[in-house]
Amino acid sequence: MPNQQELVLTADTFSRGALRMTVTLLRGINPRLALTVQNQMCSPINPQRDNNPSPKDNFKIALAPLEVRWVVESLQIKGQHPQVDPGTQMLVKALIIDWINYANLLIDSENSKNAY
Repeated sequence: MPNQQELVLTADTFSRGALRMTVTLLRGINPRLALTVQNQMCSPINPQRDNNPSPKDNFKIALAPLEVRWVVESLQIKGQHPQVDPGTQMLVKALIIDWINYANLLIDSENSKNAY
């Protein structure tokens, strides 16, 4: 199990599958935000061991803190919808954790800038 510091260091790296699922979930709630997240997959892929594209491809993302907040809030709304099945709810919770970890990374980096 990775420790807290390892999670913070990799919080800005999302898999293709996580980004695609986030886009799918956001599309009906906030299409502009979904497009912003989708555009993150246009950045170069982090190096993979086998150099083959797959859902496990990782992308370093760069979103504004307010956009990250909107992603988390939109995912929470989607997860609380009464017609969402338990599997989707579990997936939404996992995505929310990933996005909150990224938000914490942004907060930590901003705090370290202000500390000097």
